[in-house]
Parts: sequence; structure tokens; C-alpha cells
Amino acid sequence: MTTPRYYFNTQSFGDLAGLCSRFTGKRLQSPTRSTVPLLDLVHNNRGEWNRLLEKLGALPDSTVHFEFKVPSPKPRGNPSQTDALLESETSVWAIEAKWTEPTDLQTVTKRLSKPETDGGDPYLTINGWLAHIQPFARRPLQTDDFTDVIYQMVHRAASAAYVAGERGLRPELVYLHFVPSPPKSRPATTRHYISDLTRLYERLGRPAGFRFHVVEMPLAPSAAFELIKDLDKHSPATSQRVREALCNGPLFQFGEPMIQRI
Repeated sequence: MTTPRYYFNTQSFGDLAGLCSRFTGKRLQSPTRSTVPLLDLVHNNRGEWNRLLEKLGALPDSTVHFEFKVPSPKPRGNPSQTDALLESETSVWAIEAKWTEPTDLQTVTKRLSKPETDGGDPYLTINGWLAHIQPFARRPLQTDDFTDVIYQMVHRAASAAYVAGERGLRPELVYLHFVPSPPKSRPATTRHYISDLTRLYERLGRPAGFRFHVVEMPLAPSAAFELIKDLDKHSPATSQRVREALCNGPLFQFGEPMIQRI
């Protein structure tokens, strides 16, 4: 296998330790954040990662841009920060990882009900994300048609479309759901992601040129993960322990992914 190349957004790193150093603050302060199995899959289980890429139509050992930022359509607005972004000669894959996250209840309606920090009109932000997607949609996109759609899915789709449009490629959106979740967590189910993404896809007119996928990825914790699973999620020291565990991994064994094309 070739030596993997990693990026944190657009900054290149030659090893996992360097990459993990950019996951600051609370990004790795919990061993059960979805970032942990995602990094473990990409770096410590490259055979399984490459098989997933092959099933998605991506090249093995594709360069991965973690936490890839697409600027908000609104000046000085918050960017959309995709967990992982891949690119080939034909396509762009925006990958959103999920593990212990509960059902996302922030619809476009709820996002519109929140005042902008600068006092601006939130419709400008939503309309801007939809403008990124519009070239790949099969119908005119109006904000009021998306009120019951999950807001995060809108700007993740916009991220894929924005990069694909800039580079003349086909956008693809992937929700990567690790299962099962740890005990006592109450995560969204794969069925939730399929239902929510289907709703968005239908509002776009079911465009053949914009592919949506939900991947259910089975995992089993290793002995190394058992040693860190109960670390204090409120302690900054946890982040360093999780980084060290990732670099010394693997933390999981991954099974055969089940892919649902929307």
C-alpha cells in the first residue's frame, strides 16, 4: 500500500500524530465521538477503508481532507465543516460520520427561527446553501420547500455541490453510521438517516447527477478501546489519551459495510 496522505482541511500531514494534533478543543475529548472510529477506520484499518471506498466508487488510498471547510454563502458566516472529503477525477464525496449522535431535530424551520448573531436575515444563509446545490438539482429550489428537512444535511449537501461545481465533478453525499453504539447512548438509527436524506433528495427532484448514500458500518471495540472508553469527557487530559490510543491502534475491528443508495 502507498503511504497515506492526510489533510486537516487544506493543511497536509505525513502521519496520524500530526493530523490528530489539529483536533483541538473538545474534538477528541470523548472516546465515543464519531471522529474516533472514523480516524481509526481510515488509518488503522486501511484494508476495510479501501474496500468501502471501492464500493462507493472512489479510488483506494484516496487523499482524505478531514474537517474540510466550505465557506458560508453569507459573508463572515460559519462554514460547513465536513468530517471527511475525498476527490477523484470524476467525483467528490462529502462524508459525515455518525456513531453516538442522537436524532438531529434541527430542521430548516428551527434554523430560520434563530436570529443571526449579526442581526441579519437567516433566509440569506439558507438560500445561499441552496444556491450551491441548485446546479445539480432537477427543480427550482425555494427555501420554504425545505422547512422540514434537517439543516445539517442541507449544508453538507451544499459542501459536496460547492466543491464539485468548482472542479467540474459529480457531488456525492455519504452518511457513515457506525453500529452498534456504546451502551447507555441513544443514537439515531440508520433508518433515521435514510429517511431524512430521502426527504432532502426528493426535494431536490431526485437528481441522477447527485448521489446520496447511507453506509452502516459494523464495529467491535478492541481491548485498546476498552482501556479508554470510560475516560472523563469533561477532562482536557482525555484528548491526549485518545490521540495516543489512535496512534497506537487499532481501536476497533470493522465488519462488512451495508450501503443504501438513496
